[in-house]
Amino acid sequence: MAHFLSKKYKTKISDTDYDIISLGKKTTLGGEEGTEFGKSSGDYIEMNIFNTNGTLLDSIRLNETNKYIGESGEFKINPGIIMRRNGYFSGDYEVEFNFLREVAGSSESVLVNQNNEIYTGEYDVLIDGSVVERTTGKPLREIDYKYYVHQISNSKKEIRLATLPIKNEQYKNQFNSLTEQKVVTYANTTEDVVNFDNPNSNQSNQFTLGVNNSIQLDKGMIGGDFVINDAFEIMDLTDLNRDNDGFQITIGGKGANRHYGPGDGYINRGDQDPSNNISKNDTFRKIAADTDSGGDSTLVELAKNAKQDSGLLLFDGAFIMGYKTAGVHGFPYQINTTISDLNKIDFLQPELSVKLRGVDLVSGDVFESESKQKYNGSGTKGTLPIPTNHRLQGALYSAEFNLSYDLNGIRRGFTIFRPNLFAVIPTYKDKEAGESVRPGQEFVIQGINF
Repeated sequence: MAHFLSKKYKTKISDTDYDIISLGKKTTLGGEEGTEFGKSSGDYIEMNIFNTNGTLLDSIRLNETNKYIGESGEFKINPGIIMRRNGYFSGDYEVEFNFLREVAGSSESVLVNQNNEIYTGEYDVLIDGSVVERTTGKPLREIDYKYYVHQISNSKKEIRLATLPIKNEQYKNQFNSLTEQKVVTYANTTEDVVNFDNPNSNQSNQFTLGVNNSIQLDKGMIGGDFVINDAFEIMDLTDLNRDNDGFQITIGGKGANRHYGPGDGYINRGDQDPSNNISKNDTFRKIAADTDSGGDSTLVELAKNAKQDSGLLLFDGAFIMGYKTAGVHGFPYQINTTISDLNKIDFLQPELSVKLRGVDLVSGDVFESESKQKYNGSGTKGTLPIPTNHRLQGALYSAEFNLSYDLNGIRRGFTIFRPNLFAVIPTYKDKEAGESVRPGQEFVIQGINF
């Protein structure tokens, strides 16, 4: 199963805006017609006329730009002739000229058929004003070859445009070009122009530019960005399945079945045998001692009776510790990646936060907390604090590891969820309340009701 980094996440456009437009291939304005003004059919001169108070009176569009350009390339425009042609014969006016190029849309309108496709054939206008195809009589409708303002920001500094229902490739490509922020220079070849020196290395960032030195670099490119369009990172995640999401969350620190204190406190591996057998060394070693009592063996017998040939693991196989160890040491964890491609996440400098959710299997009470952790790739170690005092109430904890990172200005991430990661056993018996109050025993009896 190959996972691709979508082009959608390589832009500065928000998810909402991306639903309206999609980025196509970048183009240099002018294309084959050239970037020089007057060479493109979309070039025009805008002449704005103001009164002496600065009020706009009229805006005149001059389409035939070549007639205003002399042989040496200079502009020769007589504003008086243009003004008289448009009804301004006397008075004081201020004139402004703008030299513009249409890169998307037009001031003209087009005819579209019932499928919203542009129609360029012969047509007839009927008595009622409707327009039909001359040969078939099918109805046509006139529509502006423009884009409409979909939304204006509260600050009035940004607008969001959207397309009209026109099915035309050029119309859509022009709209896509509106997202361009810089002039882009392309290689004048259809061959691959970037060859990585060591394509078999995941770490390779050296490349050879050009095919037989066909790419010419000049000083005008200094300070620019070198962009490889449509370059995707392919991660081989074929081994992912329900039982393996690519990560292993296990105990860190000193490891399982090791002394963590205080006193004789341990963090144990937990139950890994679906039979009724319970290993005291794996489950309750020094747990009762951690709670100032000597009931390790009693807890083992209670756990055996609780399983009753159910085939279930006690606490779903969670790591086990006593309440004092939990309060002092928390839960030491380690994150390992089981698929090498997932190690690449470390290059995105992700942030890691962990949410803990514990449930007392006796009362059903819930204990939640969250902590910020550092992620250093596979082998990351840390400690999850357990702020709740579990002297009288145990808890079976699940953990939600949230990795997040910035990708081209957009925050992305995913969650690694581990249910029933570790259990905290309360005191074996509450000496203050009397011999009959034994939170640790009650919690273990409910050990298969997770």
